Amino acid sequence: TYDDALYGVKAFHSFSLLARDEAASAELAATLGGLQGVEDALPIAEHRRVRDDIPVGVYRVIADFGQSRGTNTASILPNDPLFARRYGRVILLRENVMTHPELFALALRRWHAGVAEPHAGELVPEGGFQRTLWHEIGHYLGPDRTRDGRTLDSALADRADALEEMKADLVSLFAVSRFATRGLVTPERRRAVEADGILRVMLGDRPRPDQPYQTMMLVQFNFFLDRGLLALDTAGRLEIRYDRYAETVTELLAQVLELQARGDAGAVEAFFTRWTGWTEDLHEPLARRLREAEGPRYRLVRYAALGE
Repeated sequence: TYDDALYGVKAFHSFSLLARDEAASAELAATLGGLQGVEDALPIAEHRRVRDDIPVGVYRVIADFGQSRGTNTASILPNDPLFARRYGRVILLRENVMTHPELFALALRRWHAGVAEPHAGELVPEGGFQRTLWHEIGHYLGPDRTRDGRTLDSALADRADALEEMKADLVSLFAVSRFATRGLVTPERRRAVEADGILRVMLGDRPRPDQPYQTMMLVQFNFFLDRGLLALDTAGRLEIRYDRYAETVTELLAQVLELQARGDAGAVEAFFTRWTGWTEDLHEPLARRLREAEGPRYRLVRYAALGE
């Protein structure tokens, strides 16, 4: 989404041809009631009114062109501010990308390379689908302006994107945990989402400062280690202490929401400086195993509808 490193905005045109799955979209929309309750439960004093009928749909990708050609699993479009104000936005879940067997096999190889043996069977496709869904919904929740009325982009400059993406990641984990404690999500689904949340922050390379997604993933990884949600076993593989999951996510989410609401660019920079450390003895061995398990770094996507 953030291709223009100077202005932090989308820089390339794209076009997507999609087929909407009406039945799956209707079923999904029916499960999204009560979003105001999630907003009101967020660990911050101020809350805003949110709509319960956020437009969301399940789509099958027929073909992508331009910047969108690839394996992106979800989008919120349009992302041009003018058209978003005029026509609103919709969450597009790219179902045949999210459930593609080759992509899940890649995720599974990375998972097995990074986690301790007791966790080997915890990653399942449903976890990625649900976490991605609630990540996109997470963009609709929490502060959309600072307490003094500034937009987050203007207040937080080049850190606004990384902070916003991290908020969405954490809201997804927070929401599913909340649903589970209220009996609205099965323990199996909760565990699947939490496992996918760990896979999300397992990095194969040290991120550059101008990479908002990878930077916020490194923050989460380091925070999870610091709070004991993650630990390294004697073989250098990750142990996941699920009993610390909800508390750790809530603590980090509270910090992110407060940073957005305050709009203090200096405090945000200090936050990223503290949590983006990368060491040769801790991070690099894990990253090396992930790179080896991943195989080819880039993939050429072909579309049957185009005769490819």
